[in-house]
Amino acid sequence: MAASERWDDIWDQKGKFSSGRLGQAFVRDVIYRTVRDIVRLEMPDCAHKLILETGSGTGLVSLDLAAEGADVFLLDLSPQALKLSRGFFARENLKPAMVQASVLSLPFKDGIFDFTWSAGVIEHFTEDEQVVIVNEMLRVTRSNGRVLLIAPSSRASTYMKAKRYADARAMWQPGHETPLATFKHIAAKTNADIIKEYRTGRIAELHFLKYYFEWSRVLWLAWCGVVEILSRILSRFNHLPGYLLVAILKRKQ
Repeated sequence: MAASERWDDIWDQKGKFSSGRLGQAFVRDVIYRTVRDIVRLEMPDCAHKLILETGSGTGLVSLDLAAEGADVFLLDLSPQALKLSRGFFARENLKPAMVQASVLSLPFKDGIFDFTWSAGVIEHFTEDEQVVIVNEMLRVTRSNGRVLLIAPSSRASTYMKAKRYADARAMWQPGHETPLATFKHIAAKTNADIIKEYRTGRIAELHFLKYYFEWSRVLWLAWCGVVEILSRILSRFNHLPGYLLVAILKRKQ
């Protein structure tokens, strides 16, 4: 199955699941909230800023930014992802700019965005492609703007064990995915300086233990529910080093 078709299938399933009341709650799960909190931390004043999310998926975090006054662009290769995002935005009477294109070749002029970001995207590509992706994100971002990269961390032991378990049984939903220990080796091959790099999402990491319950859909959903409860009770601990690797980059002067 081609990568675009696989992602269309993933987003189609998520769209069907999110159409129900229970699904609407789960689609804004601990992973979404962790990414949302990272973006809010790194971009506290987004009103009237031009923001591009590459590989936008559901677009839910960008929806939050749009609700706060940002001008958002969503870019994804999957038509189904953009359709799903369009539905979420329509529920809030918001209409973002949407572009179907590859993250390897962004169809925008140089230096037009204040902030360009992606989450859960770059780990699905080879290192050579990752260099292209970062250079493209830098290219379309203003010289004084910022690029935010969020990807799974190979130092997150619980996540890595769950991923190996799922990979061995061909259960890992996104297909090829290589977690990263650092972005430094990628940045060194690009026109980027890393402003800061850190890990976060300690509680969110527990979400991936769901793969141990693949044999029972009821237990799979029950575990996801347990993690949701824990993530809200223990939310202050989610900022500890965990599932996600985060880097803030700027263009070299």
